[in-house]
Amino acid sequence: MDRKDDMDLESLKNMLSDVPDTDEFDLDSIIAEVSGQAPAKAAEPMPKAAAEPEKPVEPQPAPAAETKAEEPKTAPRNKKDKTAKKAAETAAEHESVEEAREARIAAREQKMEERERRTAQKIAERQARREAKLAEKEAAEKAAEQQEIVEEAAAEEASRKASISRKQARAARIAADQAEEEEDIKLVDPEVAMHAARRRSGILSFRSLLVLILAAAAAYLSFAPSFEALPLPVVLDILQNPTIGIGALAALQILALLIGIDVFGNGFSSLLHGRPARGTLVSFAALASLLHCASLLVFPDQGGVAVPYTAVSILLLYAEMREARGRSLAQARSYRAVCEAEQPLAVYSHYDSEIDACNAVKCPLYDASSFLTEIERPDTVDRFSLIYTPIALALAIILSLVASFNCGEPVRFFWAFSAILSVSAPIGLLCAFGASYKNTASRLLRSGAAIAGARQANLLRGTEKVMLLENDLFPTGSIELEAIDNLGRITDEQILGCAAALTESAGLELGRVLTDTTKERFGITFTARDVRLVEGGVTGAVGTSRIVLGTAALMVKMGVPIESGHKGQINMYLVVDNALAGVLTMRYQTTKNTYKAMRLMRRMHMNAVLAVRDFNISPAMVEEEFDLRRGFADQPDPAGVDRLLNPNYAKGDAPAAILTREGAGPFMQVLRGADKLAGAVRSALTLGTFAGLLGMLIVFYLLYQNAADALPVMNILLYQLIWYIPVFIITQQTR
Repeated sequence: MDRKDDMDLESLKNMLSDVPDTDEFDLDSIIAEVSGQAPAKAAEPMPKAAAEPEKPVEPQPAPAAETKAEEPKTAPRNKKDKTAKKAAETAAEHESVEEAREARIAAREQKMEERERRTAQKIAERQARREAKLAEKEAAEKAAEQQEIVEEAAAEEASRKASISRKQARAARIAADQAEEEEDIKLVDPEVAMHAARRRSGILSFRSLLVLILAAAAAYLSFAPSFEALPLPVVLDILQNPTIGIGALAALQILALLIGIDVFGNGFSSLLHGRPARGTLVSFAALASLLHCASLLVFPDQGGVAVPYTAVSILLLYAEMREARGRSLAQARSYRAVCEAEQPLAVYSHYDSEIDACNAVKCPLYDASSFLTEIERPDTVDRFSLIYTPIALALAIILSLVASFNCGEPVRFFWAFSAILSVSAPIGLLCAFGASYKNTASRLLRSGAAIAGARQANLLRGTEKVMLLENDLFPTGSIELEAIDNLGRITDEQILGCAAALTESAGLELGRVLTDTTKERFGITFTARDVRLVEGGVTGAVGTSRIVLGTAALMVKMGVPIESGHKGQINMYLVVDNALAGVLTMRYQTTKNTYKAMRLMRRMHMNAVLAVRDFNISPAMVEEEFDLRRGFADQPDPAGVDRLLNPNYAKGDAPAAILTREGAGPFMQVLRGADKLAGAVRSALTLGTFAGLLGMLIVFYLLYQNAADALPVMNILLYQLIWYIPVFIITQQTR
């Protein structure tokens, strides 16, 4: 039976209802058989009735199933068998359909279970990946934090190393510059150099006075025509008789140049040698003034000012001569300090890589000619002039050309050039160093010291700490023995002798004091062996006994019971063979000069490094004795003290100053003088540079606007004098 011909039981029942009611077919049995129930007992066959003829029926289309269902009419027996067979096949097919359906359902359920299992597995895998990513993210964040910490530490270390390298590079650059400059320095005997400098300063003083008189005369000739109250012969009146008046000014200018011919010539000589100085601007200003005078005589109707700036150029020459005079006098005083010193000490600005700081230290003068070289070395103002002078000179030429050609009269170039150069070198810039150096050298000479110049003063000004020795804090005579407390084990003479032997063998200043006291008391002197400095004391052997001399802190560390000392006094405890034998009471007195020096160091915001071996001297003791703030003094360990006291500690550095006297007083006077000198020179150069550049721009603007009425000689002189007032006040602070 084909699958397409399948039909349900209801259709089969309707089909079988058309079959004649005979005993050959049992409808209920067939339905039961088809529905899968147990078939009923088949009825016995009934006698078949005679067949009646059937009426002809018109052919009508009928479904194939009906046609097939009518076949048992002709053969009822075969039809029943076929029907049963078909029913069985239908039931089998139904069972197979059900089995297939159940199989499909089972397969579907299995697929669902497999899908659920895969979904759960995917969820678990996704959760595992998420947790893994979170763990990786946390690990990455931790690693990033650690990396950031490491990078910050590395950056700090790199910054510290970079800072150190910058300081080292600066020191190397200074050393290279010094080596290059030393090739052009010729040294002479300090005695000869002192007399030569003093003689030159005297000559410059006299000649500068003559130049000042000429400057005043030139100023009078320049001002008198504009003021009726000032008497002036008509023949010298520039406005009424310009040829003679301008000629008189030019004559004064030439006479002034002849008086200061060395200063005038050095301006051009330094430019030709590639080292332009401030005097170069003065020389060019004087030359421009002469050219302006000549242009006024040749082209009288050129316009602009009628009076040349002769008085200004002569005044600038006077300022340059006074600057040279002050520098020569200061060098003469420095040479005098060198000549008076038998064994001078040198002051160095030494960079200590161990503590990453610049220390001001006193060390022996390794080479006597090194300080003389520093005196003759080009100074701060000389190095500044190498930059400022070419810029000012080039700017003056360019601005003069622009201003003159803007007016359509190139002949005005000489007027513009002279006017701009008259303000390009302010008096404050010309006198930025000589007067301050002279005042500082005079003050230091009275204190027993000398400084090489502003360049070395700037090095000392950059120091952060000052290394102080025992003699700096407590010079000879400020330490004395107060009393001896004998505990009865040995005599007073033995206590004093053992203490003197230990401290003398250790090389302490305290040992000299105790030895002198022992000799004064006619005591017994001993010899110490195996002397060793320890923290807070000194140990050694005297005879067969083991001796320890130290502070209360050392006794506490050793477990020796002691009593507290008195205020203003320092106790030293002597232990003989592990037993306390006596107590020596010492008094450290602060001298007036040392006290002032320490207070001066405090005002200068400098800290002290105590390079002392005396175990009684500590930062706390120094701060208390000199009434200093807490943290003012610092003291390295014994190994660090030995490194600081090494004679070769600052070897290789250029000496900045020398000392002819011992003590902290001259040392601090050098540092104070260096600070004032460096500050005064820096301030004067700053003000002078600003005044020069500003004046050049103002004059150029007035020239560009052809405002000749705003540029008379009087205005230029007032501009120069006004800007010199603050420099003069700053210079007086160095006295």
